[in-house]
Amino acid sequence: MIAVAWALFAVTLGCAFAVRFARCLAEFEPRWAASLIVFGSGAAAGMGLTSCLFFLCRLAAPGMPRLALFIEIACFGWLAYSISRRRQTPTTAAAPPALFVPSLLGAVVLALLVATGAMATAWELNPQGNWDAWSIWNLRARFLAAGDLLQRAWSPALSATHPEYPLLVSGFVARCWTFAGQTTAAAPIATSYLFFLSLLATTTGGLAVHRGRSFGLLAGLILLGTPALLHEVIAQYADIPLACYMTGATMLALLDRPRLAGLLAGLAAWTKDEGLLFLLIFLTVMAISRRDQVLTACVGAIPGGVLAVVFKIMFAPTASVLLHPGSSPILQRLTDAGRFWQVLTAFAREFGALGSGWYHPILPVIALAVGLGFERERRKDLLFATAIPFATLAGYFCVFLVTPLDLKWQLDTSLYRLVIQIWPSLLIACFLALRRMESSVVHAPPAAVKTRKKKAKA
Repeated sequence: MIAVAWALFAVTLGCAFAVRFARCLAEFEPRWAASLIVFGSGAAAGMGLTSCLFFLCRLAAPGMPRLALFIEIACFGWLAYSISRRRQTPTTAAAPPALFVPSLLGAVVLALLVATGAMATAWELNPQGNWDAWSIWNLRARFLAAGDLLQRAWSPALSATHPEYPLLVSGFVARCWTFAGQTTAAAPIATSYLFFLSLLATTTGGLAVHRGRSFGLLAGLILLGTPALLHEVIAQYADIPLACYMTGATMLALLDRPRLAGLLAGLAAWTKDEGLLFLLIFLTVMAISRRDQVLTACVGAIPGGVLAVVFKIMFAPTASVLLHPGSSPILQRLTDAGRFWQVLTAFAREFGALGSGWYHPILPVIALAVGLGFERERRKDLLFATAIPFATLAGYFCVFLVTPLDLKWQLDTSLYRLVIQIWPSLLIACFLALRRMESSVVHAPPAAVKTRKKKAKA
């Protein structure tokens, strides 16, 4: 449990960072949604930044394994003092019609409790997670936690376990183990679950602020009702953390918090190779649609983005999978019609597999579209939120087209995880396309109101 306590300390540190620099609590309404944004973005930022700090300290001072701990405590003390010195003036805003928000809130809490219970049962039976968690992420965390074995975390000898992968998840787990002084399965379990809570909180709170509280709670309920996503939380892979950073960056950019959005996008690059593609796409879309904020976002992306690039250049073994010797030319693979349809069919199949049985998480969105219609305003936000996940999917699609590895094996073993990474961002785009639920409340026209008043006087 000590390792879990250090994981929670990183979350607390990140939340203090979000309160100090993002001003969510002072400006967003409703306040419960602002609190969710602070927790979601703060947890993701805290776990990511402490992972970066731990890795750098291990490189700079291998003989001082807890050096990062003292820096974290100092930063937390400064943040606490800085927050206490600031006087926040709470804003007051007219609350929209509540509709059935209390019922939705109860449904979300109940669904979260059920999902958590199911995860706890699965972790009790298999605390090590699925194969990649044991053989890649947690194995590299053990090397990072052991000072004399540090460089084995990216040794070419571990070619079968992808030593070129960035180290955010492994670094954070190793941090918790090092600070606690013991290696327990509770640390990677807590890491996976906290990233899931961060993803859920950012999506729910962000949409509640941006599109209405009912939409926010419905989005959270849909995420909790996505079986494939819950399964990846249990697996303890790095795909839920990456989905958290992708979704958080998009949502915070929509809420006009470019620095914090850039920070999460940069941390996505330090999480997995796919995060490097996401960071490039995110900054490109920002440069096109939000030119006044792109420089701020670039500054925010420096910690994770620069560290990921430096790691790839200086430490990670060179991996030229796409240019594998002896493979057919890339152009030939790109123009292979049979290969194109094989990849397209696999994408459709995996999106269909997000549900279970007759239920699919897209069905509630379709029902809302039929009942509410589509939004005719905020087209700029819709294009922004749609361009990022679709461009990322297009990048994944092209990688599958040009890979020299066995295509069927590659699709069967990795595509389902890539779909999970993108699904929350696609869900945000879907809700941005719908007309606000609060605006669909029918009010009596002024003439009818006057007629009722006259009858009442009579």
